[in-house]
Amino acid sequence: MANPWFRLYSEFAHDPKIQMLSEAMQRRYVMLLCLRCSEVLETLHETEIAFQLRLSAQELDDTKQLFINKKFIDKQWNLLNWDKRQFVSDSSTMRVARHREKKKQVSNNDETLQEHPSNAIDTEADTDKKQNKRKLGSRLAQDWVLLKPWGEWAQQERPDLDVRKVADQFKDYWIAQPGQKGVKLDWEATWRNWVRNTKVEKVNYADIVRVTVAPSNLPDPALEKIKQDEKVTRPPTPEERAILNAYRRKA
Repeated sequence: MANPWFRLYSEFAHDPKIQMLSEAMQRRYVMLLCLRCSEVLETLHETEIAFQLRLSAQELDDTKQLFINKKFIDKQWNLLNWDKRQFVSDSSTMRVARHREKKKQVSNNDETLQEHPSNAIDTEADTDKKQNKRKLGSRLAQDWVLLKPWGEWAQQERPDLDVRKVADQFKDYWIAQPGQKGVKLDWEATWRNWVRNTKVEKVNYADIVRVTVAPSNLPDPALEKIKQDEKVTRPPTPEERAILNAYRRKA
């Protein structure tokens, strides 16, 4: 059944598989989601898909191969994991109907309805929180390992950094933070911010010279000798006198 909207998760902004795509490829993927939501994607010929995405035949082939490699689609352009991500509970109509029926039953028994997690309306925000808690609990139970896409992204984003050293520092942060109040659930985004904000200490060699070379208020002996030699007057040597006489004769 066609739907005017579909669920686009916030992890789109930090999923390595998505963010390693070009902006053009990201747009094409979103367009495929829109076509699938409208339930027309499976009815379109590849030439029609190319028209919808405003692509040439070669661009469409390149896009299809890339999306297959990324496991976004299969060879028939079917979006993988669509049913898993766009689940039925996104419909508020069914949730509200269940809530009203439960309220009606309580009212018939002359009981006062009290708001509990079991009978309150399950909003989309509540659903997201439950999913995030389950996701966080399963991930924090694992030891910290720097995922390969995270390392590749860090090398591209900050080639001036030693990714291994940054990963070691982030590992300490990972161990220190889980379970604390207000901890971020999004570790991929935390890693990206960590890399972007990591500062590289630049060496100022002038400072090193100032530190390693001891200052001195005493005059330089070599410079003092030159100054003294400039002040001394003496008669010319026989060799110097001969050269001067030769110049005079030529003049």
